[in-house]
Amino acid sequence: MVKNMNADNNTELSYPAIADIRLQQLRFTLEDLKTDALVVTYLPNIRYLTNFYGTASTIFITETEIHFVTDDRYEEQIKNELYDLPGMFTHISRDVWDLLKTEKFLKNTSSIAFEADRTSYSDAVDIRNKMRPLKFKPAMAVVEPFTMPKSTDELAAIQKACEIAEQVYEKMLKFIKPGITEIDLAVEIAHQGRLLGSESDAFPIIALSGPNSAMVHGKPTDRVIKKGDIVLMDYGCTVNGFLSDITRTVAVGKATKEQKKIYKLLHEAKEAAIAKIHPAVNGKLLDASARDIIVEAGYGDNFQHSLGHGIGLVPHERPLITFRTDTEIIPEDAVLAVEPGIYIPDKFGIRIEDNIHVTRSGGKHLTNAPEELPIV
Repeated sequence: MVKNMNADNNTELSYPAIADIRLQQLRFTLEDLKTDALVVTYLPNIRYLTNFYGTASTIFITETEIHFVTDDRYEEQIKNELYDLPGMFTHISRDVWDLLKTEKFLKNTSSIAFEADRTSYSDAVDIRNKMRPLKFKPAMAVVEPFTMPKSTDELAAIQKACEIAEQVYEKMLKFIKPGITEIDLAVEIAHQGRLLGSESDAFPIIALSGPNSAMVHGKPTDRVIKKGDIVLMDYGCTVNGFLSDITRTVAVGKATKEQKKIYKLLHEAKEAAIAKIHPAVNGKLLDASARDIIVEAGYGDNFQHSLGHGIGLVPHERPLITFRTDTEIIPEDAVLAVEPGIYIPDKFGIRIEDNIHVTRSGGKHLTNAPEELPIV
């Protein structure tokens, strides 16, 4: 089944100008890759390009057309969901590559680029064998550079997800007490997020206490929280598929001078990096802005992960804010998670993470961690 989305006024759906921009940029990329078409299979990228929410789809992009393929489960859903993009055709099939061979909707196409970083080697070989003599060309991170800037609606959803996450934190300040377990805390974070309007957890919730908090991505356990513990919570909320990602750290009952000092140091480092955020800044520079402060204070060996990353439909998107590469440029209207942390094995870990919108005038806080270590 094939349908031209522009041929039926009942299927018209307004879409943001950024959708046209993304497609235009991808078509320029086709020229750079010296290929006739691009196949996109990574579902978040398909959502960014077409607004499709489902779990099975493939799109083919040529210079003038977009061919969207999904199976019969979504035949009705796409009528109201897909952007009414120029030159969009929809196809219903459970075998994408057989459909392409039989219907031959990619006329005058001798080569197709594919998302090499999203396709397994075995799948790529299998598809290449099926589609000979059509040539398959690998392309790394071909779509992601153009999905880093977010549309007005996407930004609004992320901002709402941030607001819910902040509200959850306020409730956790009253919930955390000696006697509850890390699992109790993780469950309550999820529960309150739902009550406040979050569609789902943005990722598996991290709720750690005492020495466990020194694990960067530890899993909540049945450890009982005690007076004097540091408690670290890393979680996010979801609105219209878009995510927030914050980390909050508190002390239970009391805090040591070292813990207060490290928390204040991390807050200073985080804000130093945020102060340097602007469109076209290099991610490595932002990382260094925070890392240099931590190193100078003598905790460089205790901060081994990158400073942060982009957020959107998935919790870790480009751009990357890291010392590991100097090629990552931060665009306007990206949303960043900035998360310096210091982890002292067998004692405690402290991390602070805020979400920041990159604007022409600098970094805009969507969340605000306390300046001093909260004691509950």
